[in-house]
Amino acid sequence: MIEKAPTPYPERTEDVIVLVCEPTAEYGETIGYQGTTITNALKDYYAFTTNREKVEVLKWIVAQPDFAELQRFSTVENKILTLYANQYNEILKKGETPNNLQIAQKFVANGYDVFMLSNPKGTKSADFIIRKRNCLYYVEGKTSTGGSSLAHRFEKGAEQADRIVINLIGKRRGKSLLSEIKKAFEASKNLKVVYIFKASRLIFIKRNDALSKTFLRALSKIWINKK
Repeated sequence: MIEKAPTPYPERTEDVIVLVCEPTAEYGETIGYQGTTITNALKDYYAFTTNREKVEVLKWIVAQPDFAELQRFSTVENKILTLYANQYNEILKKGETPNNLQIAQKFVANGYDVFMLSNPKGTKSADFIIRKRNCLYYVEGKTSTGGSSLAHRFEKGAEQADRIVINLIGKRRGKSLLSEIKKAFEASKNLKVVYIFKASRLIFIKRNDALSKTFLRALSKIWINKK
């Protein structure tokens, strides 16, 4: 039996600007999606045009037995699952924690289950499928250190998924970051949601809010008050 290590992000705190549980196929007629491989299912995800179709693909992917739990980083309530558990365990033995695993830990600390995806060669793919309150979301992960620009990360991330999570490492001025986020929504019609991890705190930004006239003022208050 593997002993579970204590999570370094125990506090569950989520600042929600607007949290929307998008309609899933459970609320309407299903399309009976049956994939063949996860790689092909990801291709279908990008080919489909309706939310119902995309959610059914995600439901099929997370039901696959190929996922194994990373027990050291899961909790009783929420789990991290990956397609390459053995590879992650070998990396962890060296005392290294990959960026995507750090993000996954923070999602777990905020009440999500996390399915870590591979990046199949020649196939477009985001990094995560996250699940909360029976809703599934397809999310691309990015890590930002110091004061580096996020413009390129947002541009590339929006090509992978309509939801991007930014894990902030080190200090960063809130005003410049929020301005970059607003510009990212303006530049990409595909982008729906940006999650920001400031330490273990999750700040959730929806497109309509980012494009509103009061966005910078409202988010600045949250940014200052939440450390």
